[in-house]
Amino acid sequence: MNRRIELNCGWQFLRLDEALVDGPAVVVDLPHSPFVADLDGREHWFGRCEYRRPLETPSLRPDERCFLWIGAAMQQAEVFVDGQLIATHAGGYLPFEVDLTDALRRAPAVELVLRLDNRHNPEIPPGKAYDQLDFCWYGGLYRGAELRIKPAVHITDPLGANEAAGGGVFVRTLEASPVHAVVSVRTHVRNQSAVAQAIRVRVSLRHGAHEVALATSDPIRLSAGASQHVAQSLTLDCPHLWNHDAPELHDAIVTLVDLAETPLDSVRERFGIRRIAFSRSGGFVVNGRRLRLRGTNRHQEYPRVGYAAPRAAQYRDARRIKEAGFDYVRLSHYPQSPDFLDACDELGLVVMTCLPGWQFLGGEQFRSACFETARQMIRRDRNHPSIVLWELSLNETPMDDAFMAQLHAIGHEEYPGDQMYTCGWIDRYDVFTHSRQHGEIHRWRNGDKALVIAEYGDWEFFARNEGFDQKSGAGLFDRWSTARQFRSDGERGLRQQAFNHMVALSDTLASPAVLDGQWAMFDYARGYDAVRAAAGVMDIFRLPKFSYHFYRSQRDPGEHGTGWEGGPVVFIASHWTPLSNLRILVFSNCEEVELRLNGAAVGRSRPAQMAITQHLAHPPIFFDLPQFASGVLEAVGYLDGRPYVSHAVATPLASSALELTVDDLGVLPAAGESDVLFVHAAWHDERGSLCVFDTAPVVFSLTGAAEIVGPATVAAEAGIASVVVRVPAHSAGFVVDAAPARAGTVRPAQLRWPGRIETRELNPSLGVPASASR
Repeated sequence: MNRRIELNCGWQFLRLDEALVDGPAVVVDLPHSPFVADLDGREHWFGRCEYRRPLETPSLRPDERCFLWIGAAMQQAEVFVDGQLIATHAGGYLPFEVDLTDALRRAPAVELVLRLDNRHNPEIPPGKAYDQLDFCWYGGLYRGAELRIKPAVHITDPLGANEAAGGGVFVRTLEASPVHAVVSVRTHVRNQSAVAQAIRVRVSLRHGAHEVALATSDPIRLSAGASQHVAQSLTLDCPHLWNHDAPELHDAIVTLVDLAETPLDSVRERFGIRRIAFSRSGGFVVNGRRLRLRGTNRHQEYPRVGYAAPRAAQYRDARRIKEAGFDYVRLSHYPQSPDFLDACDELGLVVMTCLPGWQFLGGEQFRSACFETARQMIRRDRNHPSIVLWELSLNETPMDDAFMAQLHAIGHEEYPGDQMYTCGWIDRYDVFTHSRQHGEIHRWRNGDKALVIAEYGDWEFFARNEGFDQKSGAGLFDRWSTARQFRSDGERGLRQQAFNHMVALSDTLASPAVLDGQWAMFDYARGYDAVRAAAGVMDIFRLPKFSYHFYRSQRDPGEHGTGWEGGPVVFIASHWTPLSNLRILVFSNCEEVELRLNGAAVGRSRPAQMAITQHLAHPPIFFDLPQFASGVLEAVGYLDGRPYVSHAVATPLASSALELTVDDLGVLPAAGESDVLFVHAAWHDERGSLCVFDTAPVVFSLTGAAEIVGPATVAAEAGIASVVVRVPAHSAGFVVDAAPARAGTVRPAQLRWPGRIETRELNPSLGVPASASR
């Protein structure tokens, strides 16, 4: 049977400057970033770095092979064993494996070294120079690493096998209905022994603990050194189907047995039973049901740690997207973490996955790298039921027909049948993606081809152009009117962003588009601008803006799911200060909302009927107040005449306390896994209200097995100071303290993590949270 040995802990790391060592080596765990990133992408480090560790040679049988598997390395890698170069790899977003067998057999212990180079290379996608790019790439071994020991007869790795539409285990749904489903399982088997082998391939489909289908192949004879694909079809009665609101998942357990029924190798592959279709007339259909889902765009970076976000952090991001009111996410503009995709599978987020690219097309080597990246991305991610669209196109990049035709063909070669939908921003793919700022969402038509709005809500409010000149500043609108607003821009700026999103979403819903994605979920750093893009509905520390609550209100009040919270929503888009707008804006999915000021009823109203919001599922509600009165505004949402939910905002007084929170969403890492967390210290007044005008710095400190990444003294933004905390594997937790940097009467705050609250620990085998008391 195959064996896996985790290599995430105990690496000696150092940065290299040509032939010189840049500082002493330090011990690090994976995932890891070679530098602490600033929030705006200005202090990026580019260069060569090295990861080094001793490696005991595992016990290997004569016909076993041992492979080093790397989840991702940004972006050129060299692999050495005892000083000997074993392999090289180019590309920073996808995994690769290296056969170490011969090198390991020579000694009981060896030294493993990976040297990485994250400097710009125009031949490696995305290819564009960092200072011209609208996002950031980072560096290091920012996902996991492990040894994979494979028996003589084994199931191959889908990327390592290098087989079109093959390698590993490939699961496809051929038929799906509430009463019947047919699932195809294609397994690639290799015999690396010196003699012929006779085997069978057994496939067990499981839903939870229950086996729902079983198939065993006829005997297969594999010659020495030969490999073969084995295709099997399994029929299920009354299947549990995957959809965005009922994301039922199955496992395909594929086992190789010899003719005496002795197990030789086994692989578990998770999948969902679902069939999709895209057309202009029929819309986006899942399992026969037409859907019109709201969506967003996500960059995978985290503040301070870059791409090095562990599994629990990836899961939380997916949950934040779901709870924000979105059921679809575009992974702009590169392949993202498989841990994030696992979370999308579990929570019911449909996904457009993307090639690395942004406004750049290189030469022949670059093009070849794009073709190979497309193949590898599909092979890695093809079994995720959440992925419904494959953006085999370079974002906003002029491309020739031959290049696009090759990418489109690769998509269908790698995923045969009718369930591959390629897409791109030039109309040469199965589905046409178009951004609202490009001006054709109401006019474009090409037969019955489906339209997906890739981006809306940002650039059309930012500049008088289509977004291809992002450095000169030509044609920019006044900043007050844009959707790029920080939390520190206050009530006026946050209302403006939300208003722009309301108008843009209503407009996209009036178009023939079958899906849409607002820009963007989180604020993000970028190479070409000195200031991060404040386009997110949450800021870079995942703190919500007013527009986050607008999108939450677009869900129906009965919507909720396992692992995420929905339900009735009411939110007052005001800080209720003397500077506040007296036209009170309320987001709600309730039938009616009552507004109260200091306990007295102001009025009770239904959603506003306005031309600019007429297509929204739940338009906003407005209340006009004659004058400001300090105190508490409260909105109460009613359904069927009964109060269901409320939200209150109070005029802030002077700051008198700090309140600490660890933003873990009640989700803890699996045992033995690391984590990255946001810790927030909020300035509150004596009534417990957030002091949104307070920008005073806060000093954070930790005791226990964890570290603050980046500065420990942080100025508050809109009343909240935030730091990033890295928690190593096997940590028992930490205690965080926060104290005012200025002298005064406010006492320090302290919080222990994890506390004794109801939390959800990630299942180490499946990634599904399991209930746990902490």
